[in-house]
Amino acid sequence: MSLLNKVCNQIKGLPRAPQPAIPARELWITFIGSIVGLGITAAMAYKWNCPMLAGSFGSTATMIYGAYKAPLAQPRNILLGHFLSALMGVAVYDFFGTTWWSLALGVTLATIFMAVTHSIHPPAGATAYVAVLTGGLGEGYSFIINPILIGVFILTLVAVIVNKAGKRNYPTHWW
Repeated sequence: MSLLNKVCNQIKGLPRAPQPAIPARELWITFIGSIVGLGITAAMAYKWNCPMLAGSFGSTATMIYGAYKAPLAQPRNILLGHFLSALMGVAVYDFFGTTWWSLALGVTLATIFMAVTHSIHPPAGATAYVAVLTGGLGEGYSFIINPILIGVFILTLVAVIVNKAGKRNYPTHWW
């Protein structure tokens, strides 16, 4: 038996995490929220040829439409987390440019500020990273408004509407 087969058999033998079945209705609500929220931001980006999208929006959408009960997926965490991360990322870029250590510093400062303000939102770490890497997509401090704040506001608004229409309890708290 090859080493690969042995490894595969070992992996198959591991106990599975208890995952409850997800009802089709829940999957449809998640699908509708994600396609509408990301669709609106993408359509705006293409129509106005502006950076309405950020890579971190994909993981934010996964949280607010798929894991909507999670504490880190609530509006305070989304809005404040992305704002602080964009601010820290652009400020670090403004002072130090893009280096290996400034990328680490930008994400680290964003994480610290989110922790201190009780607004941890893991996808926002990518917002800080992109801000340092690209200088806010070449937009500087306006990156904080467009795409970040406008985009996450749209995603959050759609999440509230779709989740309420689907009779899901989102948000569990606002601020």
